[in-house]
Amino acid sequence: MMLGTTGLFASLAVLALIDATSIGTLVIPVWLVLRARSRGDLRSALAYLGVLGSFYLAVGLLLLGGVDLVSKEFTGALLGSSTFRWAVLLLGAGMLAWSFKKTPDKARASSGAVTTGAGRSAAETGRAPAPAQDAARQTGPGSEGRWARRLDTALASPWGIAGLGVTAGLLELPTMLPYLGAIGLLTQSPYSLPVQSGLLVLYCLVMLIPGAAVIGIRAVAGLRFQGPLGRLSAWLAKSSAEWLPWITGILGFLMMRSSLAFLFPTAGWNPFK
Repeated sequence: MMLGTTGLFASLAVLALIDATSIGTLVIPVWLVLRARSRGDLRSALAYLGVLGSFYLAVGLLLLGGVDLVSKEFTGALLGSSTFRWAVLLLGAGMLAWSFKKTPDKARASSGAVTTGAGRSAAETGRAPAPAQDAARQTGPGSEGRWARRLDTALASPWGIAGLGVTAGLLELPTMLPYLGAIGLLTQSPYSLPVQSGLLVLYCLVMLIPGAAVIGIRAVAGLRFQGPLGRLSAWLAKSSAEWLPWITGILGFLMMRSSLAFLFPTAGWNPFK
């Protein structure tokens, strides 16, 4: 039994919004905007989002096409197997249970050390805040880390921006859990491949909305937005270690929901039938 249309769209929307908060789709655009000294730099940030979105879409279309080709011979029978569905149900339950695990103290301590160090540096030196256009330099060492040099190189040329988008996409490939979950939902839907591809395009657009909104607000508000943006950058850097349990838990829940709808389609206790 498949998810209903409403359930499918709601699940895709949730997964797209989770993908919208990744390093590539939100954190790097924030860093690029912090470094922006002109509207040209903001256009570069938009171009970066376009490259990253195109990369995600290309990977997704390849996966959809591959699954569609294989499904005619294998996947359909597999998805209709009760044994496979029970395995997915148990795996989803395990992922959901794991997600309630607290963030490791080490990761929390590491994030706290970055924040404390940045605050102490400003307080001890007694210096006035750096100019707004240099806010990224002020927060860079603690939050950008190894990305700092890549950001400098990227803003130097259009090819650098394109390379940054592809690099971010490649580095995020191993952690594309929400995206892979969305593709799995699409392949299980009753829609044809062209419709699935169209829904994937919408998914990628939703995924880019928060990053594009940050760029748009900065374009309208100007340098007045640099202060709040710097605080957002610091918060994202601290919170990134806590996102994986949330992502894993939501994906586990969706796996359980799909399997319960298939295994117990008429059970009165099943809210997902």
